[in-house]
Amino acid sequence: MNLNKRCINDLVLIFDEKPISRAYLQFYIDNNFIKNKILILNKKLPIFNDRYLKFKFNRNLYYPLSYLKLQKIKRFIRNVEDYFNLEKDFLINMYNFNNLDEFKNIDFFLSENVNDDKNLKFINNLTEENFLNTSQVILKNILNSNKNFFHIHPGYLYKVRGADGSLNSIKEFNQFGGSFYKMNKKIDDGDILFRYEQKFEKIKFENYSSYDLKTLYRIWFSFVDPAIRIFIIKKCLKKNICLNNFLPVNRELELNNYYTFLKNDQLSDLFKNKLFKI
Repeated sequence: MNLNKRCINDLVLIFDEKPISRAYLQFYIDNNFIKNKILILNKKLPIFNDRYLKFKFNRNLYYPLSYLKLQKIKRFIRNVEDYFNLEKDFLINMYNFNNLDEFKNIDFFLSENVNDDKNLKFINNLTEENFLNTSQVILKNILNSNKNFFHIHPGYLYKVRGADGSLNSIKEFNQFGGSFYKMNKKIDDGDILFRYEQKFEKIKFENYSSYDLKTLYRIWFSFVDPAIRIFIIKKCLKKNICLNNFLPVNRELELNNYYTFLKNDQLSDLFKNKLFKI
C-alpha cells in the first residue's frame, strides 16, 4: 500500500449521515476538495435514492436541524466558530442537505453495515487507497482490506482514548485536543500522524442552564465536537501532513487511558460547571 506523498487532500471521505460527516463535507467544499470521492455508507437504491437520502438527513440530523431554528443557539454557534477559528457560518452551512451535490465522484457501499463482507470485497476493488472514516461504528472486518483508514479522535492520544473523548479530555485534564491517526483493530490505538492539545477555556453560551442535560449533550455533539475535529484537520492541512509520516511515539512513556461514556452525574457536573460561561 503506497502512502508516499499522500496527504489530507487525497483522502476518500466515508460519509455516514451524522454531524461529523457533515462537518468534513463542508471542510472539503471550503478547501475545494470537490474532486475527491465521497463514499456514502448507505446501500444505493435502484429507485427513490434521493428521497431516501433526504429521509436519512432529516431523521439522523433532527436535533441539530431543530436547534438551528433558535436564535440563542445560533449565537452560541458563532461563539463556537470563533473559539475554534472556523469560518463564519461554517457550523450552519454544514447542515445544508444539498452539499453533496457539490461532488461528482460519489459512490455507495453495498451495505449500511460498514463491516459487512460485501463491503470488504467492494472496497478492495476500488482504486483509491486512503480513506477518512467519519462513522462512529467501530471498524472491524473492513480493516482486513488492502486499504488504509484514518480517523480524527477528539482527544490527545493515547492519553484520552474511547468514548466521549472531547468531554473526557475536559473532565480529566481541563484540555481539549485531537489526534489524526491510522486505524487498527484496537480502539483509538493506531499510529499517530498528528496530535494537539491545549487548555480548555469555557465557551460563552447565554442561558445554558435553561436547557436540560440531554439537550446540552446533543448541542455539544451537534456543534462543538465536530468543530474540534475540523480544528484538528485544518492544522493537519496547514502542516501538509503526509499519510506515511508517523510520530516517533514511545508507548512505554505515554499515558494510556481508556474512557467510556460519561454517566449522568458526571455530565451534569461538566455542563453546569466546566464547559460554558454566560
